[in-house]
Amino acid sequence: MKRLLVIADDFTGALDTGIQFAANGAGTEILTDTEFDFREYPSTEVFIVDTETRHVSEEEAYRIVYRLVKRAVDTGIDYLYKKTDSGLRGNIAVEVIAALDASGGNFLAFLPAFPEMKRTVENGISYIDGIPIEKSVFGKDPFEPVTCSRVKDLFGKRREIVKEYHEPSELRIMPGRKQIAIFDSVTDADLLRIGSYLQKRNLLRVAAGCAGFASVIAELLNVSSHTARTETINGPLLIICGSVNEISKKQLACAQRKGYPRVTLTVGQQLNSDYLKSEDGKAFLKMIFHICKSQGVCMIDTCSDRKLIEDYMERGLYSLENVRVKIAEQMGEIMNRLIMLGLSPTLMVIGGDTLFHFVRKVKCRQISLLSELEKGVVYSRMKIGGNFYGVISKSGGFGDEALLVRLIEKINGERRSENAETIFFEDARQGVWG
Repeated sequence: MKRLLVIADDFTGALDTGIQFAANGAGTEILTDTEFDFREYPSTEVFIVDTETRHVSEEEAYRIVYRLVKRAVDTGIDYLYKKTDSGLRGNIAVEVIAALDASGGNFLAFLPAFPEMKRTVENGISYIDGIPIEKSVFGKDPFEPVTCSRVKDLFGKRREIVKEYHEPSELRIMPGRKQIAIFDSVTDADLLRIGSYLQKRNLLRVAAGCAGFASVIAELLNVSSHTARTETINGPLLIICGSVNEISKKQLACAQRKGYPRVTLTVGQQLNSDYLKSEDGKAFLKMIFHICKSQGVCMIDTCSDRKLIEDYMERGLYSLENVRVKIAEQMGEIMNRLIMLGLSPTLMVIGGDTLFHFVRKVKCRQISLLSELEKGVVYSRMKIGGNFYGVISKSGGFGDEALLVRLIEKINGERRSENAETIFFEDARQGVWG
């Protein structure tokens, strides 16, 4: 039995990569404890580990990934895959280098493209929708803007070991010298062609890339049984968006124009830890409960106005990192309290930080990956307090504008009303919500 370790730096990344294996029958475990013992999972073929290292220091990220890979190698794990963000966010370079250093080998294949999601690499430059990534929505992120489009430049002082290739046939291996090989990929066929070339030469033992190349790995290593599965998803649907990515904002706006209710939090609501305990906070939760039950769907969004957030930061003495964590924690707490109030929705969580804090808040210990509804949109079942809940997850930067509309209509059917207004709680009349 071939065994594979996949290391992701956030929760949605772990799920959208893990589903490439689990939905096709591979014995897959999602783990958040980086110190687990591989020997306790003798029947597991694919280990998916969320290290939560996207926002830590480079030194900490290197240490965590190195130790995890070293233990995997010592345990006899056959293949290592460092999952990276298709938007080039996080500590990509140091984590890829850590994986190579700890593997004991000298070669790592890096395919950071995800063509199906319109992320391509040409001449070593990463593009999204044909735009260099630093000039795309990822370059405008208020918390972690991407500042460089050439993948090799991420590696700084270690860039001398990074080589760029247009075609796999150009690859040159220098005995005894470390190499991270970045390959251009514009189509899914490119990924498969490059992967096949590397596999025939036994060069896939240590690799890196996003979920796009992970699906190629699953096929080439034959760790899945290719058994299709379908799932029935029931409403009501509660959509929680903690991402500030412009792509997610456009998806919410599109669904809102179709008539689906969208509640946008104020800066104070999303950053005040005591808000949900207050009378206003309790009324807010009651409002969301009513909307979700009566309308079949409710979208909860965060305010991402950089100036408003900075003004609040100055008053509260928060750092930008504090703000990012507080928003994710508050969104997780909103979901937790609504479940405690008796709401039994299918949850859709947009943004890896938000999903991670929700899972931690509800002390979820069991996650079953079920299917991929669309590329990068994963449906799971989570055990929370003795009950099972369907959870749909996706990264903030995935999908076209109509994605949410398609999912909502698939679950709840079409609606006729259009151009719903965004609901700001401070303007709502509490009596309306019962």
